[in-house]
Amino acid sequence: MKIILMWLAAVALSVGGSGAARAERWDSKGWIKLGEREVGGRADHDRITVGRHDGKFTKLTLYVENGDLELLDFTVTFGNGEQFHPAVRHVFKEGARTRVIDLPGDERVIQAIDLRYRNLPGPGRARVEVWAQKADAAPAGPAAWDSRGWTMLGEREVGGGVDHDRIEVGRHEGRFSKLTVVVLHSDLELLDLEVKFARGAPWHPALRHVFKEGQRTRVIDFPGDDRAIRSIDVRYRNLPGGGRASVQVWAR
Repeated sequence: MKIILMWLAAVALSVGGSGAARAERWDSKGWIKLGEREVGGRADHDRITVGRHDGKFTKLTLYVENGDLELLDFTVTFGNGEQFHPAVRHVFKEGARTRVIDLPGDERVIQAIDLRYRNLPGPGRARVEVWAQKADAAPAGPAAWDSRGWTMLGEREVGGGVDHDRIEVGRHEGRFSKLTVVVLHSDLELLDLEVKFARGAPWHPALRHVFKEGQRTRVIDFPGDDRAIRSIDVRYRNLPGGGRASVQVWAR
């Protein structure tokens, strides 16, 4: 009995308390931090002043540390006075980040960002970081995977609702034995993936249905030997909030 109680205590420390495991911090390469604020105990409002000296941006994301947080309102004011209210989810767990939010139009000067939020019950005060990206920034996050030895067969941007795209391949691309799919810029629900070979019946690999931004599928082996691909049909949809997901299909 004593051994069991000691084991239970060790488990409790591993999942809670001072030794609790934290979400791994995201890779901010290619992003510029516009500011950070600590959230007060109740409903709080903060303004992050940016300005023309910081340049023009195309994307935003928010990152939360040190506590859980409820986002009540989020307003971006551009250099020309126009305002933008991106639709982001309202509850953030510690270590969570919004999807990449595409700013309307081309590159925009940001004058200020207004945030209204409050801490959720629990220890610590949440800290919010606002990050932005320019058009010429390097790809951020785990999506920058090592693609050596792979051939990108095509890339498509997913529309707001259920979307369908076909990637034409053909014999000129060669013969392949493996496939993987990479998701960029937003979360995505994959509804169907069909591979049509130059010969034989269409193939529907069993893929998981929900992708987080920056994720890719496992390496999927084709049935049989190396195959020439005629086309790949993909049905998917963006998940609510954030920007529009881009889907890359790679083969080798």
